[in-house]
Amino acid sequence: MPLNNGFLLNNRYRIQDILGQGGMGAVYRAIDENLNVTVAVKENSFFSEEYARQFQREAQILASLRHPNLPRVFDYFVIDQQGQYLVMDYIAGDDLRQWMSRGERITEGEALQIGIAICNALIYLHSRVPAIAHRDIKPGNVKITPGGEVILVDFGLVKIMNNQEITTTAARAMTPGYSPPEQYGPEPTDHRSDIFSLGATLYAALAGYLPEDSLARATGKATLTPLREYNPRLSDLTIRAIEKAIQLRFEDRWQSAQEFKDALIEARRALPVDQRASRRLAVMTQTEPGGALRPPQKRSKRSLAKIRDLIFGKRPKFDPIWSIFGILIFFILAALLYILLNPQGFRALFGDPTQGFATATSPITSPPEFTATADSQATELAGILTPQPSPTPLGGGEIIAFTSDRSGLPQIWTIDVSTQQAVQLTQVRDGACQADWSPDGSQIVYTSPCTRKRPQYPGSSLYILDLESGQVTALPPSLEGDFDPAWSPDGEWIAYTSLVNGRMQIMKIRVADLETVVHLSDGVYDDHQPAWSPDGERLAFVRIRSVGQIWLMDADGENPVQFTLSGAIDNSDPVWYPEEDLILFSQVLGLGSPSKQIYGMRLEDIGTPEEYIILPGAISSYIPLMDHVDISPDGNWLAFDYWYYDVLSDIYIMAFPGTNLTQVTVDPALDYDPVWKPAY
Repeated sequence: MPLNNGFLLNNRYRIQDILGQGGMGAVYRAIDENLNVTVAVKENSFFSEEYARQFQREAQILASLRHPNLPRVFDYFVIDQQGQYLVMDYIAGDDLRQWMSRGERITEGEALQIGIAICNALIYLHSRVPAIAHRDIKPGNVKITPGGEVILVDFGLVKIMNNQEITTTAARAMTPGYSPPEQYGPEPTDHRSDIFSLGATLYAALAGYLPEDSLARATGKATLTPLREYNPRLSDLTIRAIEKAIQLRFEDRWQSAQEFKDALIEARRALPVDQRASRRLAVMTQTEPGGALRPPQKRSKRSLAKIRDLIFGKRPKFDPIWSIFGILIFFILAALLYILLNPQGFRALFGDPTQGFATATSPITSPPEFTATADSQATELAGILTPQPSPTPLGGGEIIAFTSDRSGLPQIWTIDVSTQQAVQLTQVRDGACQADWSPDGSQIVYTSPCTRKRPQYPGSSLYILDLESGQVTALPPSLEGDFDPAWSPDGEWIAYTSLVNGRMQIMKIRVADLETVVHLSDGVYDDHQPAWSPDGERLAFVRIRSVGQIWLMDADGENPVQFTLSGAIDNSDPVWYPEEDLILFSQVLGLGSPSKQIYGMRLEDIGTPEEYIILPGAISSYIPLMDHVDISPDGNWLAFDYWYYDVLSDIYIMAFPGTNLTQVTVDPALDYDPVWKPAY
């Protein structure tokens, strides 16, 4: 019996309405009254012991899944004589079936992008241990969010695959036109069954008609109508990719979701540029990480060629990069020969790197040892950073604000990286953290209460400290909490995260009156950690859709677009390079890991596998843990939290992109969240 609207399920989930109903149960939209968020509740009312065991086993596996194109499953429970329940993310927006039923024309570019997104989800599912098949891909289970993201939903028929039991009869369900022939009988199904269903879904989207049912085709009662008869304008590559996916025999289909995805990408790249984009879908990005990040002033022309190829779909016959590359190799070999023949002359020119730290640009082979005294470390560091003639002086701002709990609760401190002079700025009873400078360096905005380092601060508010007068001004508080402040480059606005009905949302407040508040997030997802572009026209921020990824939007909240797409890996804490060429951010080491490293990605590389790790150049004996990166005003130095062999974090700096790793704070307390004072 369906649950009535208003029914409180399991003392937590208030039923709002029914989204769908079938012979095995129903799907409901509900409010999680503990968290005050909308969820989808999948009900299984099929009470056979075999199916109940399978449903529970699958619930446990599904709860571990984290992928941008899949909803999260985060609760499972059983109510005796009523049913079993999965609770997952509620995905707002229309599904592909609704697009088709309204007679809306689905373009070739849109269908290919949808197919690529679902392939990404299948690649992830099929690669799990044990592997997972969805087994019910159809237009009604392909959701398109208001932000244009493609999500594969409805895990009611998902099957865990293993060698002993590839499928279970109780879990079988057939959707004519979309189900492969093996799903109708006792034959085993596998990952290629999902490929068939996705191919049939794309066929229907582009043809406007279902493909002939696979069982009828297999028994000779029907033949497949060529896709071109329904849509003559389709390209040969698109038709080949889809029709190969819906072959009756396993062996004749694409053998993996990766193969199918590659074919769809090839077809999309062959389309004219104006036929690839869609106003209804988000900008398509890739998931493969790249190599090492190069400094912006040394931008690779080869990377530009990749972008040109991505846009225009072909390469020029002659690439001048090879001539430049040859010249560089010649000079490098000549320099190496000179060093081998005249090592003394080399030392005279550049200094002997084995003789301590002569200038701010001398390479440091390892961080200072933690067994040294604070005085000796401060003396050594002062020698490193004392201003001297150097190709890369610190220049333009040598003060860093940071959070430290050295006085008990977290408070805001500053440190001069040249003199090692540290100054405590706040002594707030409930603690203060998350400092950010005004553009002229005369004020700091911070979050309080802040009793310890946390990912968010419910119940906190924002305050502005005038450094000359010591006056503190409280910003108007919200009902649930404000944090993550970021001062705009023109000084007119402070962007921040505010909790609204338990969901993190990006806001901005006008500094002049502290009354004008603008809601920038669309309210669909958790958004936090805003960061202004240097020109103040855009914001980078973190959007959580199963995992946290870096997004961009205009300063008025319009045109949100996903910037990073790192699979099931969380990204956080974005910061813009001063010349707006790239964004640096933190990335966890693996799914569920609390440890982070610093990555970077160029704005021009959206849609290409150009995500780079940033590491200290001289460190190779261990994995450095780095977080909360900030960039000096001149763009030459990075400051960040750094863990050295599991010692509590301190503030370090290094010359961008990875030389001169230098410890700045030496107190045994926890020091974190550095931010450079602006040059003025």
